[in-house]
Amino acid sequence: MNFKRFDIMNNLNKISLLLALSAAFLFQACDPNEDLYEKMDADIPPHSENIEYTLTATDYNRIGGVVADYHAFNDTLPAMDHVPDILANRYVTLSYGSAANVTFNHLMLHPDWLDAGFGYELTDEDYAFLGIPAGYFTPEVPAYQYVPDLLDRHYPDAEEEDQLQIIYAYELEGDVVTNEDTYELTEGEWSLVETRENVPYVGYEMTPEDYDHFGGSVASFNNLSEDDPPEVLIPVFLKNKFPMALPDAEKVIKYRYFDGSQTVDQIDKFIFDGLRWEMIPYIQERTEQYIFGDAGWAFDPTVIFTLDRQDYQYLVDIDPIGHQELQWDDFGYYYGASVFYQNFDIRIIGRRLDKLENDEYADPELGEIYENEGTDAVMDEMIRRIKEEGIIKLLQHNYPDAQPQLGGLDVHYFVRFETFADNWVRRFPEAEYIVTEAGDPPQFELVNFIETID
Repeated sequence: MNFKRFDIMNNLNKISLLLALSAAFLFQACDPNEDLYEKMDADIPPHSENIEYTLTATDYNRIGGVVADYHAFNDTLPAMDHVPDILANRYVTLSYGSAANVTFNHLMLHPDWLDAGFGYELTDEDYAFLGIPAGYFTPEVPAYQYVPDLLDRHYPDAEEEDQLQIIYAYELEGDVVTNEDTYELTEGEWSLVETRENVPYVGYEMTPEDYDHFGGSVASFNNLSEDDPPEVLIPVFLKNKFPMALPDAEKVIKYRYFDGSQTVDQIDKFIFDGLRWEMIPYIQERTEQYIFGDAGWAFDPTVIFTLDRQDYQYLVDIDPIGHQELQWDDFGYYYGASVFYQNFDIRIIGRRLDKLENDEYADPELGEIYENEGTDAVMDEMIRRIKEEGIIKLLQHNYPDAQPQLGGLDVHYFVRFETFADNWVRRFPEAEYIVTEAGDPPQFELVNFIETID
């Protein structure tokens, strides 16, 4: 149904009805308004409907305060507290059983890239110099016992009370995360001052040499400003700095910004679309579902999404095996995530049992299952990895603030993706998860799994 047409036609009917009744009221002694409104209400019966609605400037302005100032909600003033009233006023004839997908602006007060690590990131050569062949530290082999030797080597001219930030890989309970340590030179020795665990990004801080490349006032003052906007200049800088960047590459940049009264450090995230770098805005567009129940409109916290290119890339990035001897980096053997095809490649013959130059399986665990238990067991293991490990890690990455309940309702996540098997068999499974515990990271549990064939 075209809802706007429905509204217009019924408004015309109401106007005609109003004119007719007005003439009759001249001859009646009773209260005319009561009869009129009862007639108008009866003219449009309550009904259920699925609708989509995008909030307008008027909606934000009626709420007032910060929401009106930014035309956006935020974590302390969530949409769920106001959208039900907006829907009730906007769609007065909708009733029980109706559902609405509502799109609105959300202001991120503290996006995760503000917690990025900035400093010197240890290289493979550094780990080799320190005698750490695994390429990461552990609780038994802590970084602070080794890194000072590296600082003496890299920074021989450091002065007393100098501080340095060192970024390194750290394994804890089977997961490798990124930590940032701050060291200070005290009485000729480097001492650990602070450790920031599991930083979400390794950022890049612009140097005086970087500002010099822009020339003009940027080079003179070593900062960007309203007249030299970062959203315009930094994409140019990134295109030259990282000419081999792949689509969906991300960079967190720390730079100096003159705000009109002082120069401050600013941190922004940029993403590469294959042609240009774009700044990620602090105001994001979000869509939530609301349903009409016994108490009227209410927020429905159900999350439904289909894996996209960025999701598959994340699974490739965290793949425990990686892409081994392949010349491309858009596929990982453990989960089978393929960024190019945006699916999970679970072909046994075509890819998953590839062998390396030394005639060993690229995925040794899967090869052993194949030889001992056969192809069915291999398929079971590949699907298990996807639904019980990979997607859970993806949910933890995409929804770090996930809660078991929102607005007093249990939160369910329905994740849809594609698998590509031998004989060109494509399946489109849907996995359902719940949040069992909030935290860092939140804990997700698989509760249902359905497969369909194209």
